[in-house]
Amino acid sequence: MFLDEKIKEYIKNEKNGWLDIRKTFQEIEKLKDQQKELDRYLLTYKDDFLHQEMNANFNKVLDNIEILAKTFDLKLGIELAIFSSILIHGGYLTISDVFLYKKGITDIKKTNDKNLYLALKIFTGEGNCRHIASFTKKVLDRFNIENSIACLDNSSNDYNINEIRMFLHNIHKTISPDSNHVINYIKDNNINYLLDITSTQPYLFGIKKQFAYSMDGYQFHFPIYSYDYSLFEDEFIDYSKVPQLTENESNLLIDIANATTEKLDKNGDLLLEFYFQNVDTYRRINENYNKVYKKEKSLKLI
Repeated sequence: MFLDEKIKEYIKNEKNGWLDIRKTFQEIEKLKDQQKELDRYLLTYKDDFLHQEMNANFNKVLDNIEILAKTFDLKLGIELAIFSSILIHGGYLTISDVFLYKKGITDIKKTNDKNLYLALKIFTGEGNCRHIASFTKKVLDRFNIENSIACLDNSSNDYNINEIRMFLHNIHKTISPDSNHVINYIKDNNINYLLDITSTQPYLFGIKKQFAYSMDGYQFHFPIYSYDYSLFEDEFIDYSKVPQLTENESNLLIDIANATTEKLDKNGDLLLEFYFQNVDTYRRINENYNKVYKKEKSLKLI
């Protein structure tokens, strides 16, 4: 509890001197008021106006993404994920028209929509793998593409160590704290693959016995262990049973990804029109996000 921790902290700080009883009671009353404010916030913040407005505005953006995707005739998961990547990295989703990859980011608290609180970070103009993958998931969900957010562990390229990790994971069914990267898992027309769009260069991975392996020359540590439980843990994909990509399927996906990039690059005017159509919505999302962030920070939730 917030109150208990703060009282212990206060007494610890005063332990080397005589406690001023009057001052101590004043501090405790002040901490009780803070606890009440925190409790009220936790009971209502998921349904407050700021979250509702962010959700509504995000859906407006998704509506316009859907319209633009149909204009480009983008239907497949690989096409929509590449589209999402270009929108993010091209700065078409931020008021500053720039997106920066940044580590060590803290997020607002999770709401009933487990993807939304991470996807919203994109509109602030910065984010990392979990924000990019979450935004892309929201886009894929909108088009009813089967997908999830895969947790990876590329901290070791020792096959025996990773075999042990896989064994322990399959017993405990939890994600190891060593998990250090998330990307998108997509199942499209019975083709299963992992796509990493963390950078401007997308990378395609197949899945073999629960390990991800590069399909397009990406020199990532091998093998990369893929946890069955996604970033949100309640989503379960048994990667040990996911069919491997064939060479023909891999080449097809790479060709479609390249064709999608080329198509979008040739139509920059439509992307720019999309940006100006939505920039005011980005501004409102960003303003509300910052209000929620500051509020939660003041309550020491983040």
